[in-house]
Amino acid sequence: MPKACKCTDSDENVLLVEGKNDCHVIMSLCQKHEVPETFCIHDCGSDDRVLKRLAALILKAKSKVIGIVLDADIPEDKADIMARWQQLTDKLEKYGYALPAQPDKQGTIHPNVGQFPRIGIWLMPNNQDTGMLEDFLKKLALPDTLATAQSCVKCAYRRKVTQFKKVHLSKAEIYTYLAWQDEPGKPFGIAITAHTLQPNTEIAYLFTNWLKRLFSE
Repeated sequence: MPKACKCTDSDENVLLVEGKNDCHVIMSLCQKHEVPETFCIHDCGSDDRVLKRLAALILKAKSKVIGIVLDADIPEDKADIMARWQQLTDKLEKYGYALPAQPDKQGTIHPNVGQFPRIGIWLMPNNQDTGMLEDFLKKLALPDTLATAQSCVKCAYRRKVTQFKKVHLSKAEIYTYLAWQDEPGKPFGIAITAHTLQPNTEIAYLFTNWLKRLFSE
């Protein structure tokens, strides 16, 4: 299982994530899928800080492999996964990286460019759809229970007894789902360990296989 949630200057292989929830989810999935401990996870604190840290690490002589996990949820008023992809394309082309026209559904991996490191990109939830970490977690949930939770949340939203923004609908749905489990409201990582969120789903295998390919090849 990789080291988390802070990397040191001596770490050559780094996975950059937006926040602690991402960090703990990834650690739990790595443990379940026996991902080799060949990298550390760095909690950057926000998507903007992921991008700033990425730029700094590209220029750092010690970096060999950099992975980034970002939500595909920009711009907030009309989120589109391709807006995030274009943001990354524009940023990385400054260093000679040429990303494909669209994300690889199995997780994008770009080879090193000269002295610059190999780069891996995973856009939550699945490199194809607009969304965020919580949309990824919904794919680990028990379908019948999740469907009921979604129905309840949408009913409450229609009746105007909620206060969350529509863009955060997936957050409300997954937290409602977790509220109905034994020991309600488990943190995401613990919920995966306890199989409240199922770690052996297709998306979990795709994600952990991307990590293995990125950091083990």
